[in-house]
Amino acid sequence: MKKQINCKEVAWELFTLTAAVAIIAAAVYFFLVPSHASVSSISGLGIILTNFIPLPLSVITMVLNVVLLIIGFITCGREFGTKTVYTSILLPVFIGIFERIFPNIGSLTKTQELDVLCYVLVVSVGLSILFNMNASSGGLDIVAKIMNKYLHIELGESHVFSRYVCGAFGSTCI
Repeated sequence: MKKQINCKEVAWELFTLTAAVAIIAAAVYFFLVPSHASVSSISGLGIILTNFIPLPLSVITMVLNVVLLIIGFITCGREFGTKTVYTSILLPVFIGIFERIFPNIGSLTKTQELDVLCYVLVVSVGLSILFNMNASSGGLDIVAKIMNKYLHIELGESHVFSRYVCGAFGSTCI
């Protein structure tokens, strides 16, 4: 039996996914980019690579996410894959919008430590929304979902673990 599609529910879900990604993109652009801080994430790796590759952060983030998107779609199912494709494409779009609207933005907190703390707090809100909707923002979140599915580790714990392991490699793990 085919499930009925409720347009209101789909619209609300798209709105919520979009809002969550906007929160994550704002955390990256307004807290990590100005302080040149790098956390163990695809965005953190992208920030490092902008020093060596003459491409905007939005483009680098998109390229890095493509491989993990394919793996996530194959291993975690259609619903997760579809939502993650949407959010992974939307994340660099929002970062690109912020790059155009707020070029050369300075640190909001004036210290790298506070920028990272604010990033963690703000990005956690967006990620929580996505995880509760069976989605992710791409990158290491896909690795966390795979660990959750196949190793039966709680999603929050697997997310922390994947970022911890990547942090041990100097933010160069994807």
